[in-house]
Amino acid sequence: MGADNLLELAEDPNFISGIYNYCDRWCERCAFTSRCFLYASEKADVDQDDPETRDLNNAKFWRKLALIFKDTHDLIRKCAEEAGVDLDSIEAEAAIAAHDRKTETAKKHELSTVARDYARMVEQWFAKELAEEEKIHVDAARSETPAEKIDLAAAVEVIRWYQFFIAAKVFRALLNDDDEIENDPADDHETVRDAAQNDSNGSAKVALIAIDRSMNAWGALQSCLPEKKDSTAPLMVVLERLRDGIETVLPQARDFLRPGFDEVLSDFVS
Repeated sequence: MGADNLLELAEDPNFISGIYNYCDRWCERCAFTSRCFLYASEKADVDQDDPETRDLNNAKFWRKLALIFKDTHDLIRKCAEEAGVDLDSIEAEAAIAAHDRKTETAKKHELSTVARDYARMVEQWFAKELAEEEKIHVDAARSETPAEKIDLAAAVEVIRWYQFFIAAKVFRALLNDDDEIENDPADDHETVRDAAQNDSNGSAKVALIAIDRSMNAWGALQSCLPEKKDSTAPLMVVLERLRDGIETVLPQARDFLRPGFDEVLSDFVS
């Protein structure tokens, strides 16, 4: 989809502004897909149903990626021109250099390291404890009740979904942490709430939600497969450490109101 088509699609008043910035990208489970610009733009993509465009070993994937980068570049250029911003100026180069420094700092932050460690540990755990996807169903078959079978499959799905997602959101939260708004503790509740409304807290909140759901999923997996408690315990410890660290570095993260998800639905009814 070209830049002009994207801009035309974005004019739909039905969309909730920015809702896709603070979701978990699990569209199949989302009640707001009809209000999401990103979901609509992906559905409008003519290559959406072509599996070859999602295969890293296929030339179609790389051609598609190149087109996405080109469309994004064109869109940024167009918006910059409309705003009177010269992207080739020395100031722009300095901003890019500053962003690169912030990126490196966020990448090296302890919380980013812990989040990446968790993703690696999950991969190693599945390779050792559930080496084959079929083994999930074998282990589920050993469960005493149908409910346990469902719980096990659902737990694995949740763990896998958030495995790398957590690290991505933690990194984004830390990348924008310098933009945090300072607040006086004596400020009234509404002022404090408004101060929490920034991208760093929003990204951190999504990461915390993913961590909470992952911990619940590991707990469900332990209930279905009690013999796995010892091997899964270190993973839950890492998640708890990560959760505590995020809440310490970004104490207002859970106060962030995500567009659509944390607001009264009637506010969006036109």
